[in-house]
Amino acid sequence: MNTIKSAPGRIPCLLLCSLLITACGYQKYQAQPLQARDGMVSLRMHDTGDEGFQAYMREEGYANLPAQWGWRELLHSSFYFHPDLNVARSQLQVAMAGITTAGQRPNPSISAGAGRRNEPDVPEVYSLGFNIPIETAGKRQARIDMATALSDDARFNIAQTAWTLRQRLLLSWIELNAAQQNLLILQQENRLREHIVTMLQQRLEAGMVSSVELSNARLQWQRIQQSLVLEQGRIEELKTQLASNAGLPLNKFTSLTLQADDAATLMQAQHNIDIAHSLNPTAQDAALQNRVDIRASLARYAASEARLRLEIARQYPDISLSPAYNYEEGFHIWSLGINSLLNIMHRNQGQIAEATALRANEAAQFEALQARVIASMDSARSRYAAALQALTQAGALYQTLQQQAVLAGQRFELGYADRLELVTQQLESLLAKQNFISAEYQVQRAAAALEDSMQLPLENLGALPRQLDATSQQYLSAQQTLSTQSQDQSPRKPQP
Repeated sequence: MNTIKSAPGRIPCLLLCSLLITACGYQKYQAQPLQARDGMVSLRMHDTGDEGFQAYMREEGYANLPAQWGWRELLHSSFYFHPDLNVARSQLQVAMAGITTAGQRPNPSISAGAGRRNEPDVPEVYSLGFNIPIETAGKRQARIDMATALSDDARFNIAQTAWTLRQRLLLSWIELNAAQQNLLILQQENRLREHIVTMLQQRLEAGMVSSVELSNARLQWQRIQQSLVLEQGRIEELKTQLASNAGLPLNKFTSLTLQADDAATLMQAQHNIDIAHSLNPTAQDAALQNRVDIRASLARYAASEARLRLEIARQYPDISLSPAYNYEEGFHIWSLGINSLLNIMHRNQGQIAEATALRANEAAQFEALQARVIASMDSARSRYAAALQALTQAGALYQTLQQQAVLAGQRFELGYADRLELVTQQLESLLAKQNFISAEYQVQRAAAALEDSMQLPLENLGALPRQLDATSQQYLSAQQTLSTQSQDQSPRKPQP
């Protein structure tokens, strides 16, 4: 009897101890307030002289910081500092946390009670019960599969963000160099037109030309002066844009020495990309397989499939086991109950229909994306071919006018041509040079668009037909490395 009477007294103690043990693993809330000025301070601390960035550059093969910064060096700055990559990394962390959430099993519950009747001879009444939920039909695995597919989508989003940053930086680099070259030519044109206006003014005073010719020359000169002012302002705007794409504040960016294009090098640039070879069906298939948005769309489709599987599994109700113990009037009573829902009102038809429609929508979006990619590749190929043709024509015209300018100089030295004819011929040659350089930058823009349509640099296209699998694996491995480094690079960022 003593043992029987003392057993109920241990129940509250055991219950209290179990609650204390489970409480030991709880996490504590840590506040991290965010203010508007925090982002400004963080951006202003982006500096290429930062020790973390220098260590990152050494890992990328730079023994020291470059003396001159080209767009590839600025690309490393963008990958290290740009906040868009931090957003993509944080989205991946959210998706990875979703896998943990999806894999959690439902917690059991416990209930206890104690009572006493008003009759003094009747002992106390105690009860202790448990509720153990059991998921059926593979719901947990379906949740894990859906969360895993969404995490793959988040990983691809990191690679997509990195490629987008690359293209934005490349285009802004091209535009800045094109504007600087155009400014140099405008300055030369301004000097030549000034000479022409001066000579025409002298000839007008001598009665050799009409005032109409002088007025036309002055209008052209004024137009060039206005273009100079506009181009100088545009260059400052393009520098701001390039600094933003590089992830640097403007004051730190202007301290860098940029590797400006040389006009002579531009005019001798070679473009040996075989367009028909680079965009044959094999290369197109490789691009469709390698593009990050294609793979991300496949990941979203896999997530929709897992969601449909989950909704179908939810047709089958879960089970709850309810073992219980009661002590009443000196008797020990053990019981075991089983609880489950009755699918009488519905069997999850609405959710299944919604998941089915979502899967069909993802499939339709995938096919539409592929069609857009193929159309973009065809359009970029045509644009690139047209730009190369225009460059060839501009080069031929420049060579012709340059030879004529040389002949005009020889005639001037021999006294067969006056200075106005010489300067006019030099102006025509300069305008042809401007058109030639502009055509070269147009080729660079078209090449960037062609790269973007395949999400693959043009210099890597030559190996695709012969080494398609190896090239694809290297490309995918590089994207996977970029995704897996997301958590490694974040702590290296300077914190305010």
